[in-house]
Amino acid sequence: MPARVDLVDLPPRAAAARDAVAGHARVAVLRFLLDHPDSTRPAIVAGTGISSGGVRSALAELEQLGFVDADAAQPRRGQRVRYAANRRVLTDDLTAFVAWMLH
Repeated sequence: MPARVDLVDLPPRAAAARDAVAGHARVAVLRFLLDHPDSTRPAIVAGTGISSGGVRSALAELEQLGFVDADAAQPRRGQRVRYAANRRVLTDDLTAFVAWMLH
């Protein structure tokens, strides 16, 4: 089996977009938040059918990539946090990824 080839010329934000849409849970969470901004984690779990742990991981990854914003700062233990997709960043980065693909 061939080794995975690194995409050395992929711009960083285009790579972030690729990472965001590379997994089912991340895509489902993003799609849900685009339709339901300011949702809590339990609402996302109920709306997507993804486990609580899966949603927690997807939210953490998407927030780190800049595609999801939370209304509470870290640490959040015991807080009711609402999440929203950052539509502008997502659009810009997905556009950069598509432009890179179609160059």
